[in-house]
Amino acid sequence: MYGDIVTMGDAGVITLFSMGIVFATLLLISFVLDLFKVIFTKKKEEKIEKIDAAPVAQATQAVVEEDELVAVITAALAAHIGKSTDQLIVRSIVQTGNQQPAWSQAGRMELMQGSAK
Repeated sequence: MYGDIVTMGDAGVITLFSMGIVFATLLLISFVLDLFKVIFTKKKEEKIEKIDAAPVAQATQAVVEEDELVAVITAALAAHIGKSTDQLIVRSIVQTGNQQPAWSQAGRMELMQGSAK
């Protein structure tokens, strides 16, 4: 079948057969890893916690702190823009989260200040 001369059809059959073997091997490895996860994972015991009134008080305090934070941010924004707080409507404040480390931010600031010169 595959002697000295290999035709394009033969090459296609060999390619498909080889890809099938690789796919089957990867599928087998995936099943083995899932089996390891089932075998070696310890079952977690569920614990029932008592309900306490303290979280309600903490939630109320968080709402008050959030209102104060909104007021402070609105005042700072108004001072920066040069308008009164009556002219501003703050609909939402979303924390963007600091994804970069401090050294990365410092380097970026140095680059921006250097290009401004």
